[in-house]
Amino acid sequence: MHDATSPPPRIRLAVAPGVPSSHLSALLARQRAEEPDVTLSFFEVAGDVLLDGLLEGRYDVGMSLQGDRDPALKTQLLWTETMAVAIPPRSRLVDQAKLTIADLQDYPVYRWQAEACPLLNERLASLMPADQESIRRVVSFEMLALWVAAGYGIGVSARSRIERAHGWGITMRPLADGPYEIVTYLQRPHAQAEPVAERFERRAMQVTGTGAT
Repeated sequence: MHDATSPPPRIRLAVAPGVPSSHLSALLARQRAEEPDVTLSFFEVAGDVLLDGLLEGRYDVGMSLQGDRDPALKTQLLWTETMAVAIPPRSRLVDQAKLTIADLQDYPVYRWQAEACPLLNERLASLMPADQESIRRVVSFEMLALWVAAGYGIGVSARSRIERAHGWGITMRPLADGPYEIVTYLQRPHAQAEPVAERFERRAMQVTGTGAT
């Protein structure tokens, strides 16, 4: 029960692009069910804004794809997403059960900038001609899926996103020569001792199987 003489409990959660997933939905649903009296304020912000906000006290908890090692922040790995290839159903690549990076070199490749994967970016850059716009950056997964479904190229994104977007006119093929992965981290200030934020962190670990239930 909340003490009426103290401020109502709340969590200011900052989430960077690329993080939203079924894991995050499950976490927020669990938080709402187990602590309905806690107000959750949700902020969608860029990664650098998120880190500054945590350090300056504007946010209580942050979730991003950047595992910043600032000693003032506690960083906890939550979940890992495997990267895969999004292709239109009419592509000749459909006949292959799995693809390698080398299989992609004859196609324009769409990449969502938020899904930073250094190893994947390095391998793509090593194969794609430097004088051609073979790697095309988009501002959202939806735009990636749109261009792929229309037949303008292929895309590389989190496997789970591609699978959920099957009805949009794209299909998924795994990447065989990885692993190519993006990792979601939870971060909060080391100095913070708010029990509500600590409980949120425990729930995040339970939802993703990285902590005790």
